[in-house]
Amino acid sequence: MAIASIGFQPVYAADAASSAVSGDVEQVVVTATLRAHTIASAPAFMSVVTAEDIAKSPVNSLADLLRETVGVSNLADGTGRDEIIIRGLAGKYTLMLVNGKRLSSGGALWRGSDFDFNSIPLSSIKRVEIVRGPMAALYGSDAIGGVVNIITKAPTKDWKSSVSGEYRSIASGDEGSEYRLGASTSGAINDRLSLSISGETSDRDAWYATSAADTTRPPRLEEKNTRNLVSTLSYQLSDKQSIDLDLGYNNDKRPRGLYYYALNPRTQKESRDYRDQEMTRYTFGLTHRAEWDWGSTTAYVSREQATIDDYNSRYPTPQTRTLKEENTYAKMYANFALGSNAISAGVDLRKQVIKDPLTYLVSGQHKTNNQALFVEDEIALSKDLSLTLAGRADHADSFGNHYSPKAYLTYQASSAVTVKGGVSKAFKAPEAYQLSKEYSVISCGGSCYLGGNPDLQPEKSLNYEFGVELHQQHWNLTAAVFKNDVDSMIIATYDGVANSRQWVNVAKAKTSGLEVQGDVDLNKAFSLSANYTRLKADYTDETGKEVKLENRPKNMAHVSLNWKPMDRLQTSLSAHYTGEQIYQGKTLPAYTRVDLALSGKVNDKLTVRTGVKNLTDVDLEKKSKDFLSFELGRNYYVSASYNF
Repeated sequence: MAIASIGFQPVYAADAASSAVSGDVEQVVVTATLRAHTIASAPAFMSVVTAEDIAKSPVNSLADLLRETVGVSNLADGTGRDEIIIRGLAGKYTLMLVNGKRLSSGGALWRGSDFDFNSIPLSSIKRVEIVRGPMAALYGSDAIGGVVNIITKAPTKDWKSSVSGEYRSIASGDEGSEYRLGASTSGAINDRLSLSISGETSDRDAWYATSAADTTRPPRLEEKNTRNLVSTLSYQLSDKQSIDLDLGYNNDKRPRGLYYYALNPRTQKESRDYRDQEMTRYTFGLTHRAEWDWGSTTAYVSREQATIDDYNSRYPTPQTRTLKEENTYAKMYANFALGSNAISAGVDLRKQVIKDPLTYLVSGQHKTNNQALFVEDEIALSKDLSLTLAGRADHADSFGNHYSPKAYLTYQASSAVTVKGGVSKAFKAPEAYQLSKEYSVISCGGSCYLGGNPDLQPEKSLNYEFGVELHQQHWNLTAAVFKNDVDSMIIATYDGVANSRQWVNVAKAKTSGLEVQGDVDLNKAFSLSANYTRLKADYTDETGKEVKLENRPKNMAHVSLNWKPMDRLQTSLSAHYTGEQIYQGKTLPAYTRVDLALSGKVNDKLTVRTGVKNLTDVDLEKKSKDFLSFELGRNYYVSASYNF
């Protein structure tokens, strides 16, 4: 099946909660609640990307793969930095998790950061669960648009190892070659101790849409070098208790290059801006899981330590800056049954310290502390009808108290049909740099400064969704409608007298739409999968003017025809349609990208893959000079993996 409908493929969640049934033929997910559910019974609409989907797809990054799922788009900027948008809401409203834990060191750079999407080796991913819609009742701030939870492979009893490599080349434009090498191993050291470790290195040359003769060209895809490592050491304390130690390393380097060029036609004066950035992040985590006579408990503490070296020619002297961020998280919760109630309850703690002496002008740093209590109760109203009520109370030293409720109904109309929907409130807390009165950074293209505002309040949203899921042996279909209203949005406003900018709560946004996804097995060899998203996204600025949100396609669709002529060979031809969208008051034309992928097993250990992405060589600049984002020119890839 293609990734358009991967939410319906069978997957076995060995790392799910204890209520998961081994060998269950239905999809098992854990992100929508803190207990295992089938994808149909979960009180949310979800998609799932499995390791098998990643291995056989023509994409070469997590962000590239996510945008093929329903309700999700990737608003990459002019140099290829990713921004995942769910249901029309900007990337800052999507919460990133790894095994249920926040991943947020990229927040030290308030703009232009996509480090988190490149921090996990693709070979280490077991599956990715995408929840479309707010999850603040469980996870707190940032989950207004949705949640992306990357679940890595857990240690196994038997030793299994793999090595992989990939090479990708872009036929059009200039340069842009990329290679990726990965290795992983997992197994039991003794009866109680087991280990899982995955590493990956990748190097990508900058890609230019024009020839090398053009000396004014910024790259359309910047140069990038990454080194990633994730590992888990598991110790079985008893038959019902275990401890996991997680260690991770991420180095993401963007070497110096031109990112902006302009020529003043009147004065013939050129403007050239250069930048380079490198982030190094270490993550540490300790998790305890236990099953008791009355239920189960999970407790973990995790810590991120990140350093970002940031050079930008627009900065006043010194143009090289070093930012440091430390995040400490602790979460403890219990799952238990009480009559017809399945209850999850716990506490969530977070401490963030950002050190940046050149922008926090007095103390050189900013600290925030957040504590939260949350409860979720799934009430079985009848055999086929359940009501989920959830609430979370957050307290932060920077903005006070905030409460996030959720109510959701799930009705199993038959063994094949599930009807569900609900209403929830969510919020996004102001970032540290937005709140600090001592914060000051260059802005307005280098001509003014942007300062923080300690009076900021969290952005708030009210969200509705309703839909139906149909699951049969050879076909599946999901359709959902949604509506999000976001108030008190934080934007930077300009003061012409003071020639400065400041963050204020003045904007609003409304998004609504329809999501449809499905798949069907046509026969033993052929299957078809597709998804469609229709979106309406409006924005009200500080003056009360209402406009359409930019770079939000009104219609998106993905369809894939998959052919498996024999067990060892499979191929797919897919088309991705992006409809008309608005940018800077102009309507940008629709376009369709076509991809071809081929995968074959040479033997039980060796698998070879190849394919062509953007088969028809769609060039958005030829369609309109006003496109902010772009599609890579026709590019070819070949990869191989060896398992032993």
